Amino acid sequence: MVTKQGLVVKSVGGVFTVMTENSKKYVCFAPKKLRYNDLDVVVGDKVSFEELSHGKGVVTEINPRRNKLSRPEIANVDVCFVVLACEPQPDFYLCDKVLINCFQEHIEPVVVVNKVDLSLETAQKAQQNYGGIADVVCVSALEGSVDNLRRYLVGGKVACFAGQSAVGKTSILNSLLPEIHGETGAISQKSGRGTHTTRHSSLHRVGEGFVVDTCGFSLCELHGIRSDELRLYLDDMVSLSQGCKFASCTHTVEPDCAVRSAVEGGVLCKERYDRYVEEYNELKEYEKNQY
Repeated sequence: MVTKQGLVVKSVGGVFTVMTENSKKYVCFAPKKLRYNDLDVVVGDKVSFEELSHGKGVVTEINPRRNKLSRPEIANVDVCFVVLACEPQPDFYLCDKVLINCFQEHIEPVVVVNKVDLSLETAQKAQQNYGGIADVVCVSALEGSVDNLRRYLVGGKVACFAGQSAVGKTSILNSLLPEIHGETGAISQKSGRGTHTTRHSSLHRVGEGFVVDTCGFSLCELHGIRSDELRLYLDDMVSLSQGCKFASCTHTVEPDCAVRSAVEGGVLCKERYDRYVEEYNELKEYEKNQY
């Protein structure tokens, strides 16, 4: 039997669609030793498989992963498009958490501001908050102007979406790949919030790369980060901290803190710093309640 390499682009009930470099797809199965241990095959895995007849195959090995998200189950994500919009009201606290998780998982975050045809205010705020740590890209899914996202997919990169419901994640995906025509979620008139619409995950080719058609829900909460480590995931604070009196400064209450001085001098966004302190205290409280 011939051994081939491929990317798992879909998983349904233990049956995997594996795409090779020349875009040929195989329907593959995995033996129990791969399916029921710590290395279950998931979408995004790069695998070796033995080719059988009639476009079928058997997965024999899962290549080492760079990262793995749990909701949705997806491996080897390179880029996360963190979507904001002028409506519903942007949740920058949620955006902060997604960015921190991206840095933790070695995923490149890109803050995507959708619906700029309605207002540029959110784009301006996003630039003020995140311009120092991530790219901020403006799009309008309604007008189909999303092609500037394709440059983040060169070289076969895999991208996922994260963010609030109804900010237009599915609409952006539809604009990137019209044949998907995913169901879009309307904003609830009562709550002003959106409703989640995408339930299953698979990879779809967009240009040279791939996009995941579900939101990265597991990126929306902080996991496995200690309060005193939080500062280490924010590059602009790490750079500024060289001027702090204490090497272990958390930038919350310590004297002679260069980060707080930067906030007071308008060098660092005060809104994001205030949310950082809130996130720090939230983690501190969680740690206290563990013991």
